[in-house]
Amino acid sequence: MLATPLLGLLLMAAVQFALWQHASHMAQAAANEGVQTARAFGSNAAAGKTDTEALLRDLSGGALSGTSVTVSRSTTSATITITGRAPSVIPGLTFPVDVTVTAPVERVP
Repeated sequence: MLATPLLGLLLMAAVQFALWQHASHMAQAAANEGVQTARAFGSNAAAGKTDTEALLRDLSGGALSGTSVTVSRSTTSATITITGRAPSVIPGLTFPVDVTVTAPVERVP
């Protein structure tokens, strides 16, 4: 009698973990793409943010909601941070996604 609900909860937890991993990987891919744009010679933080947000829209398909993209670029590095939430299949729980990517800015010697 107790095994069936526990098995159901275990299956829901496995699906939840897969959804969270998928959302994290999408955020990582978008941040990597955006930081490459932001760090390019002659580029800026706004271009990196635009690319990151466009890729998030194209990839997510609802797998990542409530996203916030923060971009900073100094003379030596570019950083992109994406925060959001993975969809929840377990009622009452939220699963945050937080990805930060930093890369050196391209310079001409």
